[in-house]
Amino acid sequence: MTERLPPHVFRRRGFRALRRMTERQRAIFWAMRFEEIDYPTLGRRHGISAEEVEAEFAAALTLFMRFIDTPEPWWRRFWPW
Repeated sequence: MTERLPPHVFRRRGFRALRRMTERQRAIFWAMRFEEIDYPTLGRRHGISAEEVEAEFAAALTLFMRFIDTPEPWWRRFWPW
């Protein structure tokens, strides 16, 4: 991302990305970002391997960045959600 987004646009796109993630992806993304937990600990928490945690986090991060970087269509100004 070469330019900074206004906070309200970043927040709106971020919430939209979080809604598109699966429940497990959202939980892992949230834990990695705010709780700073490592892969093996998250794997034990969710009952999956550390490699699967890594794959879920990568998918969630890819989805999040795609939503942040993609410009919104013009009609989002009138219907933001």
